[in-house]
Amino acid sequence: MELKEPIRVLLIPSSDYLGHPFPQRHNHIFERLHDRERFEVHVVRFGIFGKPKLDTRCVIHEVPLEFKASKTAVYYLTNVVSYTSEVVGIVKRESIDVVVAGNMLPPLTYSVASKLMEKRIPFIFDLQDYYPTSAAGYIVDADSFAGTLVKGVFEAMTQYLVRVADYVTMPGIALAMYAREVGAKNVQIIPNGISEHFLQLYDGSKIRRELGFDENDLVVGYIGSIEFWLDMEPLLSAVSTLHKQGAPIKLLIVGKHLQTGYPRKVELWIKKYGIEKITAWLDFIPHQKVPEYIAAIDVGTIPFNVKNPTAYYAAPNKLWEYLSQRKLVLSTSIPEALINKDCVFIVRDEHDYAYLFKEFLSGARSKWVEVVERGYRKLKERTWHRSVQKLANLLIKVVKK
Repeated sequence: MELKEPIRVLLIPSSDYLGHPFPQRHNHIFERLHDRERFEVHVVRFGIFGKPKLDTRCVIHEVPLEFKASKTAVYYLTNVVSYTSEVVGIVKRESIDVVVAGNMLPPLTYSVASKLMEKRIPFIFDLQDYYPTSAAGYIVDADSFAGTLVKGVFEAMTQYLVRVADYVTMPGIALAMYAREVGAKNVQIIPNGISEHFLQLYDGSKIRRELGFDENDLVVGYIGSIEFWLDMEPLLSAVSTLHKQGAPIKLLIVGKHLQTGYPRKVELWIKKYGIEKITAWLDFIPHQKVPEYIAAIDVGTIPFNVKNPTAYYAAPNKLWEYLSQRKLVLSTSIPEALINKDCVFIVRDEHDYAYLFKEFLSGARSKWVEVVERGYRKLKERTWHRSVQKLANLLIKVVKK
């Protein structure tokens, strides 16, 4: 399709587009999409985290009337009416051609989608994760009775959004299967990827020294948000087991909480298992520096709680970020890891973690080289640039239709 003028896209992002501690899926994709020649991207900004931390090239729309709240869910719920009105206004003022919505709180997207249908504006629903649980988890304990009720309401809203959207996009196969099961008209996988600077190999020896890790230490790492969709205790227990046996093992955690109190549980487990002195826990770091810290570890972990739908349906790009630095990856048995089990080791409990750590320390790491290399060879297929190309083709198709 030959474009006489750029397609105007309005993004309703999953979180605070500029204030989030690190760039998310929408930042990676839409910053690359916005070229003002083929696509002009407008973004609604939710001022959840206050002062902007990220740069942007897109056209940002701040909402004039906004109720501030410390809790994410309260913030969204109290601003549903004003945000819906603002989105409809932006669509009209900016002659928006297509709206992409991926907000984790279904009531907001539900309200917006209803207005878009009235105006016949094409609507793409980006299902980044399993929204009923991820949204409920920011309001109440998702496993509590109240959590079950909230999830039920959000599930109904999410299914409605999936059914009415012109297209539903998602990062992985598990969410694609879910969308089809609940009645999506059209489904398109737009994979999560890695930034181009991850394709370079980094030297992590300086960071190891700064953190007090010896050359012969087995450094086990987790890089990402510390939130309720994780299952950290088995990992911490396994690290403790090897430490008590005299193994030279260390733990590096890079990342903090977003909204919930899950990090407090992790702190208590670290004390419970007596691994405070062998654990380095850092705050979020700039995205540009992430590969350097991955280079400093020996094993990257994805300790997602498979019983939590948010984790179960996830397609974590940290899998590919770990592999970009040729690191061994251990993941719990979420579908996305099982699909890529030719380059990932699956763990189900603390015994699996401990066994693989022992194997690594015993000098068996050479037999794992081919596993890591298989993942490394896939990297060029998993860049954000490729994902943007897929979304661009879809947007043109939807607007043309």
